[in-house]
Formats: sequence, C-alpha cells, structure tokens
Amino acid sequence: MARVNTLIFLAVIAFSVVALLDCLRTEQSRLQSFPRRAWAVLILLCPVFGAIAWFRAGRGPARRPAPADHPVAAGGAVAAGVFVGPEDDPDFVRQMAAALRDR
Repeated sequence: MARVNTLIFLAVIAFSVVALLDCLRTEQSRLQSFPRRAWAVLILLCPVFGAIAWFRAGRGPARRPAPADHPVAAGGAVAAGVFVGPEDDPDFVRQMAAALRDR
C-alpha cells in the first residue's frame, strides 16, 4: 500500500510541476481568465485541481506561425495583391461564373 501511495504522490507532484512550468512559459497573449501569478498560486495551493483548471481553462489555443512564403502574415493581414484562396480571386470567380453560364 505504501508503494501505491508513493506513486500517487509522485504523480501529483509531477503533474503540478508540469502545469506550473507550462504556466510560467506560456505567452502573455494566451493567458485566459486570471493573470499568471494567480494561476501559479492556484496550482501551488491546490495541486490537482489547480493543474487541471490550468490545462482546461488557463491558456488559449496555440497559434501556428505563418510560413514565410504564405500570403497571410503572422498578424493575420493578407499581403497586397496576393489572394489566399481561389474564391478570393475576382478573376477566378468571373471565369467560374462564365463557365457555369456557358453550360
């Protein structure tokens, strides 16, 4: 029984440490609900529930950086004169409309 208790204790400590490190390394823009210090205190005072709360509600979704050759810049702006998809290209839409009329 002592081994099981020790394993559970170590699992709780590991889970809390991972949550705390993740909290401290998360970008400021991804924090949700509370400031970083409040999340850290919650994780330290309530190891299981604080860590679960952090992973469920503390951080927002990850943002993938746009590749350098992608027309959408990292800030979400479209480069001038570059179309993201075919439905955004007015010439393509006109050609498709003409092709559908000529059927």
